[in-house]
Amino acid sequence: MSIKPIVLAMLTTAALTAAACSSSQPTSQAPAPAAQAPAATPPTTGNVKQIEQKRAGDYLITLSSESGSLKQGSNNLTLEFRKRDQLADPGNVEVKPMMEMKGMGPMLANTKATPSGTPGRYNVTTDLSMAGPWKFMVTFSGGETAFDLTTQ
Repeated sequence: MSIKPIVLAMLTTAALTAAACSSSQPTSQAPAPAAQAPAATPPTTGNVKQIEQKRAGDYLITLSSESGSLKQGSNNLTLEFRKRDQLADPGNVEVKPMMEMKGMGPMLANTKATPSGTPGRYNVTTDLSMAGPWKFMVTFSGGETAFDLTTQ
């Protein structure tokens, strides 16, 4: 048996395989299972509008969202801490929204504040179960403030 037919068959197989892999025709693969979507996706900083701003000690604290307001349900917010017009890391940050309820204790909202990767900027995800007045208590190393806000 000659080597030429074997080499020729191998080269033909390699060429056909390469052509099939680079084909623009869609392959018939089953779609990948959908990943569970996160509860909230933080807004990008270029698309946010200020909801409210407060001063606490040396910090000017700004709460923002893509719409510039809060809504009933899931909200993606940005919380920024500035000193002398510069973003500044305030240390550990916690955000606790609560709604006062007549005749019972306050309603609390499931909320998480995580560093965005830029010192002084935090991504906040919250789920406000009712429309109406909410008090957002913001505590950080060395201070605290409250934002009195209303959801639609």
